[in-house]
Amino acid sequence: MIRIKTFRITTLLLIAGFFYTTTARAQFYFGGGMKFNNNSGFKALGLNAKGAYGFNEKFDINVDATYYIAAKASWSFDFDFQYRLFNISEKVFVRPFAGLNFLRTTITENSLSLGASLRVPAEKYTYYVEPRWILDGSMFVFSAGITYPVIER
Repeated sequence: MIRIKTFRITTLLLIAGFFYTTTARAQFYFGGGMKFNNNSGFKALGLNAKGAYGFNEKFDINVDATYYIAAKASWSFDFDFQYRLFNISEKVFVRPFAGLNFLRTTITENSLSLGASLRVPAEKYTYYVEPRWILDGSMFVFSAGITYPVIER
């Protein structure tokens, strides 16, 4: 029980520190959704929270936390470096990414991940779909959700 509380507090402090380090013209967004993990050993559905910091016109740093519901996995974290590659139209953006994945089952595993973020901005929110491949675990992870508009500081 103490480890779970310590883990949650540490996670909140890391995320708060991530957003605190933004510069005067920084942009960040936050939101959440659902994530499906298709591992060879188990299948898992989880609640997903995400936040990102866009430090220039081409690159974002993305933080993604997932709590898996009634599965062998209990949580996962993803830290990604996203590149704003191109826009299919004014309403569909493509961002390939690479990063690190941390997954907690009976042990905590880490791996590299590759994927793409497809974003569709709407009037109030931005909808996203992110297929991801976890290299070491041969996992396919699919997430979808909503982020709030970009906030400029």
